[in-house]
Amino acid sequence: MLGFLAYSSCVTAIPICLVAITKDLGMSFSQAGGLEMAKGTLVLVTLLASGFIAARFGKVRSIGVSCLVMGTGMLLYANAPSYGALFLAVALLGFGGGVIEALINPLVQELHPDDSGRYLNLINAFWSIGVLATMLGTGEALSQMVSWRTVMSVLGGFSVLSGGLFWLLREPAKAGGGAELSQVFANKWKILRLRRFWLFTVLMFLGGATEGAFTYWSASLLQVEHGVTPRAAGVGVALFAAGMIVARLLWGWLIPQGRLWHLLLGSALGGLVVGVLFPLTNEISFLYVNLFLAGLAMACFWPTLQSYAVDRMRCDATSAFILLSCGGIAGFASVSWTMGMIGDWVGLRASFWIVPAYLVVMIWLLFWERKRS
Repeated sequence: MLGFLAYSSCVTAIPICLVAITKDLGMSFSQAGGLEMAKGTLVLVTLLASGFIAARFGKVRSIGVSCLVMGTGMLLYANAPSYGALFLAVALLGFGGGVIEALINPLVQELHPDDSGRYLNLINAFWSIGVLATMLGTGEALSQMVSWRTVMSVLGGFSVLSGGLFWLLREPAKAGGGAELSQVFANKWKILRLRRFWLFTVLMFLGGATEGAFTYWSASLLQVEHGVTPRAAGVGVALFAAGMIVARLLWGWLIPQGRLWHLLLGSALGGLVVGVLFPLTNEISFLYVNLFLAGLAMACFWPTLQSYAVDRMRCDATSAFILLSCGGIAGFASVSWTMGMIGDWVGLRASFWIVPAYLVVMIWLLFWERKRS
């Protein structure tokens, strides 16, 4: 829970500060999206190496070091004098976040192998709790004229503290890895040869992209297109996060492992309706409602797709989670860049049409996977 809180706080502080950062450093939307794309690329590289890192050092120790690295990246971000200097900070955020992204969910899968869908939805709710707290706190701070650099420094310190606690509280008997590096490579190679894996990777890409669209760009949309304050923009994204928290806790409590496909399909259909309405809405109160409903719809994609995929493929769970996360991160990063370019071209409102387009493809692929099964 603490690891997800630190990770989500560091990742989502940047979107709520994005308008202030672009003004301070003279960046365009395309450049802002490019930073997220660069970070996402580094996360992908780190994800691919995370299985070997876990095999050598153990999951808990690796997550602890990664929190320290990510916190250092946030401190560097806070002190960056120019756009170019941000890339060093982004590199550390990518490397640290990649390991955390890769290893927390497999750790939960190991603890609850027979009912992982329930527990993964519960633990991933703390990602959304971190988003909600960060958006509300940072939006209020920016409205009170607190510098975005101060916000980054505080969150960097929180991540460093989290990393220290992982090291202090780990169980020494479980700190080391239990797999040989050759076995890790063999597990990944076996998964990469499965056709079904590539189908699930595309679904993860689409799910990560739709979640990323709202997480990364909705605060900027509210400020640029609707003229609201950072506080009001933070409330909007916090409502999106609140929807995700409610849904993940609810699905974790109610949905049995055998109903994961139905949950995915229902969420995609609901998300399609919300995705069409969002760019058409002008009233701020209705936008807030849409953001909450979008959170409800997008909440299950990441953890449920991973759990469902591992059940369908019957393979090494840690390797599968890491490789599937590559698809989700690629979707999150690429949509941030793509929407930034569309925003520079025709406006951020028009860029949100990418969400219903992706969800139509997801619905078709879910039916196709079910038919093949």
